Amino acid sequence: MKIFLLFLTICFALANAQFYYDKHGECRGAYKDSLDHATLVKFAEKIRGPILVKKSVEGVKPTKSLKKIKRTLNVSRDTLDKENWLEVEKNEIVKICADQKVLAWETSLSSNIKNDSCLAIQAPTLIGVESINIYFPDADSSFKLNLAVGMKYLNFKNEEVLLGYNKYDSSLVFDSSYDLEFDPERLVSVTGTYLVDKYPVTNCEFLQLLQKEIPEKNTFSKSHYKRKLEEWIIRKKRWKENEKCMVHDTAVTTSYLYQSMMYANARSIREGLKPYYVFSETEADESAVLGGRHSKAISYIIGYHDFTEHEKKFITVKVDSSSDGYRLLYYDEWMMFARGGDKKNKAPWGDSSATFKEASKHAKFKSMNRDFFHSEKEMVLSEPVGQLQPNGYGLYDIFGLVSEQVLLEHSRCLNTPLGFFCFNFNFPYCLKGGTYYVTETRSIDNGNMPYWKYFNYGSFEYGYPGIAAGFRLVRNIGNNAKWSEVKSK
Repeated sequence: MKIFLLFLTICFALANAQFYYDKHGECRGAYKDSLDHATLVKFAEKIRGPILVKKSVEGVKPTKSLKKIKRTLNVSRDTLDKENWLEVEKNEIVKICADQKVLAWETSLSSNIKNDSCLAIQAPTLIGVESINIYFPDADSSFKLNLAVGMKYLNFKNEEVLLGYNKYDSSLVFDSSYDLEFDPERLVSVTGTYLVDKYPVTNCEFLQLLQKEIPEKNTFSKSHYKRKLEEWIIRKKRWKENEKCMVHDTAVTTSYLYQSMMYANARSIREGLKPYYVFSETEADESAVLGGRHSKAISYIIGYHDFTEHEKKFITVKVDSSSDGYRLLYYDEWMMFARGGDKKNKAPWGDSSATFKEASKHAKFKSMNRDFFHSEKEMVLSEPVGQLQPNGYGLYDIFGLVSEQVLLEHSRCLNTPLGFFCFNFNFPYCLKGGTYYVTETRSIDNGNMPYWKYFNYGSFEYGYPGIAAGFRLVRNIGNNAKWSEVKSK
């Protein structure tokens, strides 16, 4: 008992140490130096079983028991020398089992040893990436398991995807002479490793990273920006720091482009990644894509809209091409992820011949009238994410629920339900995926509300500087993506 108390004292006294736990969840020692195989073997022999090595992380307490295990994820020793990714949901408790006896597990997550080859872990409350190191008795070095929390791991190897969109249903277009092909359908071969958010970013996740940026008092003078900030102030007051972010929280609906980029950088920094966006002041007085018609943009001028009213209304955003941190989707990437392997249909539900009931299995459309606009005292909240069917890549809410901000790599011409328009206004981004506020039937009484049959892979809205919307993030791991057009046979 005295020995145990001594070990316990050491565990809580040593800063920046690694703690060792037995299969009962009891702390058995601490070690400040780097891990080596001989030390692990020595500790394992002392406690007569596998050990759990927990990094010293503030707020992460030793866990003696994890109940309500939802799934068992099996990993093979033979494949662990390659990059391994396991997909888990936020807060999900899973059991990870190797096909051989394990010497030690190393992680900062809430976890406990189940037996000689299995470890129970609870996934973090925030979307992102975590890792677990596995040590085997006969190997001098560890093997790494990556956890994609709330994200899809997509490893494309010459994946043939359909991009572009030829035309709209002629029955929905007022003038059939608009049936031109500015962004024609084309097959592209993609090779690359992506992590993409399964759901649009939620309000809880947004607040966890940016709540310190939100002021206590509203200083905006213009009513539109004042109302949006007031909503974030209210959310911040209702939100509790370090609270668990539920999987099916409500999606962000009122983020300006600059705020979305701030969030992307904050998520990169949290995981030790190099931020993708670099901001600097500008004297420009309008938004712009700083690149040629067909050349990739390396920087943008966007609205300077965060949580403070600025004298200058625009800011320059430079893309750091060496970063593999989090970022917004580009237009062609959104088309690829939205289709989810679909190379036949105009929308996930088929085309305009589908029924509203069928479309509602894939998109959260709500029938609204022209009075949907909220008052200044009302909160703009979406319904929870992830309630409907995912697409072929396992992504949710690509359509409906909330419009998503999608960056343009160059100025381009795209379809709209009323014809075809070039982004000759040089907008840096557009909104894709539609919106929650749509009408089920087409009628003159619907006013300016969009008709659900207008929504398909080609639908978009202009990304005006003062427009707030939702978004999801992506990472191209290792910047290894290669895109090449597939020549027709």
